Amino acid sequence: MYIFKRCAENLLCRRVSCTFISRMSYKTPLYYKVKEYCEDYLERNLPARMFYHNVQHTKDVVSAAEEIGLGEKLEPAQMEILLIAAWFHDTGYCVKYLGHEDESMRLASEFLVEEGFPPASVGSVLSCINATRYKHEPESNLEACMIDADRLGMGKVNFTESGERLRAEWEEWLGKQHSEKDWLDVQASYLNETHFFTHYADKHYTVLKEKNVAKIKKLREILEEKNGFTQRLGKKTLKRSKKVIKYVLQSAALGMVISFTLNFSFWNIDEHLVVISVLAGVFIGIVLRIYEKQYTQTLEAHSTFAVSLAARTLAMGGLFLMSIVVSTVMYAVLLSKEEYNRLYTKKIEFIFSTPENIFRFIILTLLISFLLNFIRLTSRILGPRVLTNYVLGRYFRPHAEERLFMFIDLNSSTTYAEMLGPHKYHQLLVNFFNDISPAITRTKGEIYQYVGDEVVITWDIKDGIKKNNCIRCYFEMEDILSRLRNRYEAEFGIRPEFKAGIHGGRVITAIVGKLKSDIVFHGDVVNTSERILNQCHPLHKKILVSEFVVRRLKLYPYYEAEFVSTIKLKGKERDMSLYTILEVEPEPKQAAETTGIQSTPQQ
Repeated sequence: MYIFKRCAENLLCRRVSCTFISRMSYKTPLYYKVKEYCEDYLERNLPARMFYHNVQHTKDVVSAAEEIGLGEKLEPAQMEILLIAAWFHDTGYCVKYLGHEDESMRLASEFLVEEGFPPASVGSVLSCINATRYKHEPESNLEACMIDADRLGMGKVNFTESGERLRAEWEEWLGKQHSEKDWLDVQASYLNETHFFTHYADKHYTVLKEKNVAKIKKLREILEEKNGFTQRLGKKTLKRSKKVIKYVLQSAALGMVISFTLNFSFWNIDEHLVVISVLAGVFIGIVLRIYEKQYTQTLEAHSTFAVSLAARTLAMGGLFLMSIVVSTVMYAVLLSKEEYNRLYTKKIEFIFSTPENIFRFIILTLLISFLLNFIRLTSRILGPRVLTNYVLGRYFRPHAEERLFMFIDLNSSTTYAEMLGPHKYHQLLVNFFNDISPAITRTKGEIYQYVGDEVVITWDIKDGIKKNNCIRCYFEMEDILSRLRNRYEAEFGIRPEFKAGIHGGRVITAIVGKLKSDIVFHGDVVNTSERILNQCHPLHKKILVSEFVVRRLKLYPYYEAEFVSTIKLKGKERDMSLYTILEVEPEPKQAAETTGIQSTPQQ
């Protein structure tokens, strides 16, 4: 019995000793150099207000990588590579927030090459760092260990607390502001879409992850109960009502100014003049709201500039005249006093009392109508937003601003041109550009320029990101062409399709040219957007979006960002990650919402 006990003790000691040696053999002198370098580098260079991706986060990932690596029984050489990658994987945040993985890989490569680390091992370290990109699929067990180490927090009890730190960090560095409900949607999407790749992490942490899923679900239910009444409102009806009211009020304000000008020209200051002008303005606003769209589609779409201007001038002049007469009569009736009836009847009669008064009133009415319609029709050439900014002097001096650009290109345009001939091909492009215009208008886009069969759309970055406008624009254009494909097939014998590339960043906006002035955007962003578009064909995607845009978007639940590739574009020193956007079927609860994120960057 004693001998058996001693043998068991010796065996146990030998196993512990072997395990200790195994655990420590991967912590080579190089590992300690890397640890010291990364800790010092992060503490000295990491920007302030990094609430989540700080030094402690890196240490947590290193600890998780060691636990998972040992659980997966990695060889000492593999463990060394994994832990070195874990130390370096977030050092890129010291250089930039978006695209930090590239900087982390660069720093790791420079350090390890200088230390004489074998090239094959350096490549493995860089692959592990690269694997921490958003939605990257591992190509080896080593990469799987690194990914699971970086996301192990979703299987821990402090998931929601660490998530709040990430929420604060995104607001600080990406300008993303999430309400409590939106952030719960982000967390829920992340947990539902993400899983562990290694057997060890799946076995030991999936149960805790599912508890976090249940916790988030419970928090969402509590919040929904709290905001139940608001959520039951007909959001679509409310949105449409707001839109109609806004349009009528804008038209009414303009009509009031016009009416006041006309009335003042004949009646001078009158105590009731403002009320009459308001009534006339509301009347003008309602009429324009009802008939403007039909008028534009029937006459302006098939008339020259001069004909449209003349027709609109006469029509709106008649509307102004009618509004003043109707509003004056209404006001007199509402007062229900005989003296006011006589007074305002005389005022109307005064306008038509002499040929001189009639001529003066008609000329003044037509002049105002002409100026307003000239501005409106001119804005169709420059774009309403560009014209407004130009008049306000925004482009008088060059200034820097952040913008999004979408390049749209008609597929197989050369084939269509040869098949249809120049005249019919021209008509195809005219129809294509006209048909997609409503989608651009609805999503607050501006047409920067037409280049052959391409159209360049731009947004101020706030307008482009808000309500996923830049993405909605693309899918609304696709929807329009889908509905009109039978018409295109009957008229041209084809079903047009297009591809799109989206990128954003800082540009210089200014007016250039002396003989012919134009508003231009100078900067690398425009060229990069076009090069992203050119990658659609080789990558077999209909839409490609840069990581810059994806990181800033708060995607609706029916959109999903899917990583495509990391490539080096022509003229760019560093690689760029590209994504495609997919329309997906949201869960019933998500479909009822108007905001949310379907795909979120890895936490």
